Amino acid sequence: MLKIFLCHSSGDKEHVRRLRTRLLSAGFQPWLDEEDILPGQDWDREIRRAIRASDLVLVCLSRASVTKTGYVQKEIGLVLDFADHQPEGTIYVIPARLEDCEVPERLQRWHRVDLFTEGGFSRLLRSLAAVGGRPVVPPVPPAPPAVGVVRSDGFYAMTDGSYGSSVTYTQLLRFYADGTAVSGTSTSAVPEEIVWWFHREGGILGAGPYEIDGDRISFATSNSYGTIEFSGTVVAEGAELHLHTLNLTNRYRTSGIWRFTPAQFTK
Repeated sequence: MLKIFLCHSSGDKEHVRRLRTRLLSAGFQPWLDEEDILPGQDWDREIRRAIRASDLVLVCLSRASVTKTGYVQKEIGLVLDFADHQPEGTIYVIPARLEDCEVPERLQRWHRVDLFTEGGFSRLLRSLAAVGGRPVVPPVPPAPPAVGVVRSDGFYAMTDGSYGSSVTYTQLLRFYADGTAVSGTSTSAVPEEIVWWFHREGGILGAGPYEIDGDRISFATSNSYGTIEFSGTVVAEGAELHLHTLNLTNRYRTSGIWRFTPAQFTK
């Protein structure tokens, strides 16, 4: 399977996520930092390793990225270093414009593809097929992006350690059909006790609206103690949430998997 490194600016993340989905559907193996670097891994080392292991690099360009300083320029420099060691005539670097923009001079020796134009993705597939030694076939129209669906007929839970004590805490989330998310922390992992816990009145529960874009979910819940931000992915048809959290009061961060448990609520 052809391995493709997606070089991009953080400001183009939404475009690149959609591109990754289309490449996966076409049978390729795109590498994207937010999906393929695990918490705790050395970012710079994993980027270098991924570029080295890739068969081809797509350098995704936009008006913002070509003028932006920072890591994306360093990443392009790494790509060019590896490109210099490729056999002559090899397709290794493809500048991929996400919108009408200038192509940086150091990338102009390679013919670009304009993904924002009609037929642009088809032309990209032809190059990928040539690199992978596949016959060129008419591309299948891309499937609509996966739509994340959170379930409201139960709750999501993740055990989050002991915080230095002998008590184990469970982070809890509940979603309502009206677009509201509710969060909190309990010392119990028993479903019946958690249902009772959600029914309690008062300011212990954080609440706020949630948004879903494709399979991505983001929201923030607030109560009298502060605000917690959540962001991540809805997977397995709503059976799991892979989330990153940030407590804005103490800057405490967590990452983990919240798993769904069906439950009956009276309110």
